Amino acid sequence: MSAAVKDLGEILEELGSSIKKQVLWGTVILAGTGVVTRFLGLYNRVFLANIIGAGQIGIYQMIFPVFMVCNAVCCSGIETALSRLVATYGGMGCQKNVGRLVRIAVSLSMVLALLFAVGVFWGAEFISTYLLNEPKCAACLKVMSPVILFSTAHSCILGYFYGLKKTVIPASSQLVEQIFRVLAIYILAEAWYNQDADGALLAVFGMAAGDGISCIYTFIAYKIHVRGERKRTLSSRQPAAPYGFLFKKLMGDALPLTVNRLALTMLQSVEAVLIPAMMKLYYLAEGEAMEIYGIITGMAMPFITFPSTLTGSLASMLLPTVAEAVGRGDYSLVKRAVSKSLHYCLIIGILSMSIFGLYGNGLGTVFFNNSAAGQILAAFALLCPFLYTSASLASVLNGLGKTQMTLLHNVVSSGLRMIFIVALVPSMGISGYLWGMLASSILLCLLHTIQIGRICGLRFNVVKTLVVPFAGTVLGAFVSRAVYRWTLNAWSLSPIAVIAIPCFSMAVVYVLVLMAAGSIPSVNPLDFLWKEVRIIRQNKNK
Repeated sequence: MSAAVKDLGEILEELGSSIKKQVLWGTVILAGTGVVTRFLGLYNRVFLANIIGAGQIGIYQMIFPVFMVCNAVCCSGIETALSRLVATYGGMGCQKNVGRLVRIAVSLSMVLALLFAVGVFWGAEFISTYLLNEPKCAACLKVMSPVILFSTAHSCILGYFYGLKKTVIPASSQLVEQIFRVLAIYILAEAWYNQDADGALLAVFGMAAGDGISCIYTFIAYKIHVRGERKRTLSSRQPAAPYGFLFKKLMGDALPLTVNRLALTMLQSVEAVLIPAMMKLYYLAEGEAMEIYGIITGMAMPFITFPSTLTGSLASMLLPTVAEAVGRGDYSLVKRAVSKSLHYCLIIGILSMSIFGLYGNGLGTVFFNNSAAGQILAAFALLCPFLYTSASLASVLNGLGKTQMTLLHNVVSSGLRMIFIVALVPSMGISGYLWGMLASSILLCLLHTIQIGRICGLRFNVVKTLVVPFAGTVLGAFVSRAVYRWTLNAWSLSPIAVIAIPCFSMAVVYVLVLMAAGSIPSVNPLDFLWKEVRIIRQNKNK
């Protein structure tokens, strides 16, 4: 992480010290809270898996296609459009326009959210039976319906803070949401849940509690921030634009984004419904198919996507700012940023693939008390480099203004994955889904890379980005296996420690090899922070 931050700092030198500090500290804040949030989420998954079982987790996961479609229509495009316009008018000092835009966005989104929430509540039986092909989801959909309102209001307010590059509130709201979700599930499990109850409802009630508290938190933070802005800009006499004009500006940006997001979400929702349906043809027993689906979506994938917290935080803060360089036609700066992003995504992905591939069986058994979860985690480890890289490259394309191209690539990739699901899962089971995920992820990476290469070019050092990391994983594997045998035989450690110590030793060896070969700079992470302190002091003295 320190090496990534150092390279990020070098790239941003050309953008000015104020922008540099915003992006750097925004990345640190998002990454730090993201890691804590993911840890809490992982604990929550482990707790749920041991309480309600994989089958009920599968039922819980089935409601998310419905939730994501509602979210796409109600707020996804509006949030992004609001963020852009807030950044524009906020930079010009037009705080009255910013306030009006927030009121328009929240009002419009909440009307849509209310309609969808009522529709989901009253149509829960129809949706679960005929669309999700799982009647047991009806009760979960009814409990989930108010979450649409909470999530919509929460997202719009976050769009305001992202537009101002204020990452503390968005980051802390994620943490608040996860804390209260975990607390609610724990309290309900202790006070209410028994083996005869519908376990999926427990998870949905926790989801509602987390989103509700997080919505209240962001609303209060917004009110406090607006009050402070009013005091700071009290002397401003700039007139506010008419509501009609701002509404047209907002919808002009939001409608294309919403259509793109909805199209992609619909494809993902169809895929999410297809997976358990095709698995029922292979496993024959409905309960077994839902259990496997729950293991994939609720146990294996949270582990697989955990390291993407670092790459995602870096991309979400760096690339929108580098878009300013695109506006100036400075594609050499964009090329450097994209190349570094790709380099570190692959480095983190190769390490994650090696750890999950080598110790996935142990991780699944220790954390979830489920040997099948361990086997699936180990098999899905192949996806790590491609998942992390494709997500980062998609952010690059969006930052370059190529949202239509990103959508096209995702549609092609999703279509290929669905072909694998329909053609192979009924005859091969989980292996068919894995091959579909792998093929579509590789295709998505290639499409993104080719398109970015055409726009601004890419620098790619095969030795430092691929050969050295793979050599580091081989050496790390030998060392970690020796450490594993030692901890297993020489110490009376807990199962978690027995598996965690070898994983940590492998990561240490890997990083040392990369430093020795020059794939990452061998610097003290405090050096870069001290440099920032000196810059701040110099600015104050001036």
